[in-house]
Amino acid sequence: MKKLITICALSILAFINATYLTVQNYKIEQAENIWQISSFCDLNNTFSCTNVLSSPYSKIFWMPFTAVAMVVYPVIFLIAFLWIWWIIKKPFIILALMWIWWILFNSYFIYQEYANIWAYCPLCLLCSWMIITIFILSCIWFKKQQ
Repeated sequence: MKKLITICALSILAFINATYLTVQNYKIEQAENIWQISSFCDLNNTFSCTNVLSSPYSKIFWMPFTAVAMVVYPVIFLIAFLWIWWIIKKPFIILALMWIWWILFNSYFIYQEYANIWAYCPLCLLCSWMIITIFILSCIWFKKQQ
């Protein structure tokens, strides 16, 4: 039960993180001069949310990558929450497929940071860590249920 509550908490934190990054992305798009925009996660040129979010590689078609995360994390939260209350009895297969897809999607974005942007978004890396942690906790919880 604690693992499921942890999954819900991590999903909420990841959603807040994704929301902040999406707002930052739209601020960057609206700014006349990108150098006017900064974020607390702009540590240097290599570790900078602003540098990553201002890149065209941070978008999937017309949408910021982080906006997609704003949809994924509430779904993960909802399924885990319903799992806690046994409203959904066996959601693990759906969640596992969703998490694997999201880990691959995050990996693609991190690859874009490495190969094309040459900067890393610390908050994006934090989101990646959260989704991997959620996946591991889910696997542990599922294994104990078997």
